[in-house]
Amino acid sequence: MLKDILAAIDNEIACLEQAEVLLSTSGAVVARRKPGRPAKAAAVVVPKDQKTRKRRKMSAEGRERVRQAQIKRWAALKAVSKANLDATGAPQPKARKKAARAA
Repeated sequence: MLKDILAAIDNEIACLEQAEVLLSTSGAVVARRKPGRPAKAAAVVVPKDQKTRKRRKMSAEGRERVRQAQIKRWAALKAVSKANLDATGAPQPKARKKAARAA
C-alpha cells in the first residue's frame, strides 16, 4: 500500500514537471521594466496581436464648449478675487479666529 502511494506521488511530480516545462517554454518572456524613462536602445516591443487604439478627435463644437466652460471658471475666480479687494484695491486681511480665554 505504501508503495502505491509513493508511485502515485512520483507520477504526479512527473506530470507537474512536464507542465512546468511546457509553460516556461511557450508564451513570450516578459521583461521587467525599471522605473523611469526607458533608454533609447531598449525599445519596448509591442506584439502584432495588439492593435493600438485610434485617438478620438474632438469636434469643433466640443472644443468650443470646453473653451466656454473654462472662460466661465476664470470669470468666477476673477469675481472672487475682486470681492476680496477693498476700495483702494488692496486685498482685505483675512478674518482671524478669536482665541477662547481660559477661565
